[in-house]
Amino acid sequence: MNKRKAIITSVLAALVLLLLLPNIRPSATDAVDTWSEKKVTDTKKVWTIAFSKPLKATSIKDSTVYVEDENYRLFFTTATLSSDKKSIIVTPREPYQENVKYRLNISSEIVSEKGEKLGKGIIMPFVVNGSDSQDGQDGDAIRSVTFSTNAFATTVNVISNDTVVRVTANSKELHYLGNNTYSTGLTGISSGSTVKIQAYDMNGKRIFSKDYKVN
Repeated sequence: MNKRKAIITSVLAALVLLLLLPNIRPSATDAVDTWSEKKVTDTKKVWTIAFSKPLKATSIKDSTVYVEDENYRLFFTTATLSSDKKSIIVTPREPYQENVKYRLNISSEIVSEKGEKLGKGIIMPFVVNGSDSQDGQDGDAIRSVTFSTNAFATTVNVISNDTVVRVTANSKELHYLGNNTYSTGLTGISSGSTVKIQAYDMNGKRIFSKDYKVN
């Protein structure tokens, strides 16, 4: 009789486990956006990742912003917020090694000042190998500017090098999309109109200004 009760108890426990298993799944925090690998020459490279909204300072910590090498070993860095709280500045505590692949990790647990989560984490691979291909052939801060016009607005898309943390078009701030790509929509713009593109570095210094004609 006791043996029968033990069997029934085991079966019930197994059924409960099976009912619970479908709820055990990767959380939304496991979702990441992996950017293309960046190549830099500076072994003391300071990375600046810009966001569209001010971030909550307490969510920026060693567990949410960190760098690891190709063997998943932690590389010590210091992560700080910019004065406008819209950029995370990641500074190495010692020089990176050349020809070693690193990953800058930004957790989806980072939140805005209003408590909104990032949604997806970010992984930005990079390597220090003496060939900074991100700057383009002419070394300009802005690598390309394209326009797409419809009946309602003109979309401006800008690709920069990694010294840029902020871009404006006719004084309107562009949204950062990742991979050094910025975009925004402008109204009142038609074919033949001129749009002034300006770019700024992590210190707020304007490093690029040029007028572009909408085709």
